[in-house]
Amino acid sequence: MWSPPGGGWPFSAIGTVFGGGRLTAAQIRDITLAPEEHDEVRVLPLSRWKDLMPPGDFARLVAVEKARRTGVVAYIDSWEWGNS
Repeated sequence: MWSPPGGGWPFSAIGTVFGGGRLTAAQIRDITLAPEEHDEVRVLPLSRWKDLMPPGDFARLVAVEKARRTGVVAYIDSWEWGNS
């Protein structure tokens, strides 16, 4: 995903989603986060994320899940700064 500057971020940004397959509970517990970047790991069903994310971010997540499930690349038109 590419984004122009916006939303308080002064530079263009690229976001990448990698498929990690299905993780076991032990693998999830063993995830080590870089504390300067992240403070939590959550594993939830897709439907539970809807209330936790801005609408535009959730729409991207749904597109990513559909691409993973179908094997068809997802095209996301814009980052929608200020709308998500």
